[in-house]
Amino acid sequence: MREPATMLLRNRISAMMLALMLCAGPAGAEVLRAGGTGGATALLVHLGRPFTAQSGIAVDVVPSLGSGGSIAAAADGMIDLVVSARPLTAAERARGLDAVATLRTPFVLATSHPAPSGLAAGAVAGMFVAVKPAWPDGAVLRPILRPRTETDTLVLAALFPGMAAALEQARQRPDLPVAATDQDNADLAEHLEGSLTGITLAQLVLEGRALRLVPLDGVTPSLAGFEAGDWRYGRDFILIARRPAAPAVGRFLQFLHSEAGRAALRAGACLDGGA
Repeated sequence: MREPATMLLRNRISAMMLALMLCAGPAGAEVLRAGGTGGATALLVHLGRPFTAQSGIAVDVVPSLGSGGSIAAAADGMIDLVVSARPLTAAERARGLDAVATLRTPFVLATSHPAPSGLAAGAVAGMFVAVKPAWPDGAVLRPILRPRTETDTLVLAALFPGMAAALEQARQRPDLPVAATDQDNADLAEHLEGSLTGITLAQLVLEGRALRLVPLDGVTPSLAGFEAGDWRYGRDFILIARRPAAPAVGRFLQFLHSEAGRAALRAGACLDGGA
């Protein structure tokens, strides 16, 4: 399947949604407006509940902006906080933005297979280029691709040996699906028999996805295993704000670094990665 050519249209739609939501925002109440990568939307909602209960500051999560769209919106003063899947560029920093915190979550392989056997990490790349890949029990295995520039593609390429070349080779196959967004990826993985895709544990847990975790080299992914170093595959979410940050951003960061905030992060399969 060819990669989608609808990014510009989706960005325009996201901009219109953002403008409408800002116009319809609550009057009088202090609000933290946040957005970011699709895989962190549920995380923002999850963290917003206890933060609002503690601070009285409402968290208005703007969906469907993506990392780049959210960073641009923050630079323009339209939102206060970004959860980005990638670091800021020099040009973005020059627009008055700073990374203010980092959250860490396990990066996992997931599948619709009801009882997936483990894979060897060194064999993962081969699953994306094999003509008829199969799970160890013989069931069909169907890899899902992401767009070339998507952060998950870069993460996969960096984590597994031979994966960069394997992903490029796999793009020549018209039968392999390409999921444009984090939500598209999870939806497709749920409904495609024998699917195999990369996803963060935070998104899988907080969106309640009907997916199973794939053990690698005998290790089943978990937050505890990730914290202990047994699960070696991780993904960073970078929190970004304007200089100087809005007071609500400072309150939110204080919450994240508090005992209650760290507990909320753990419940969302995340760890406080510091500033």
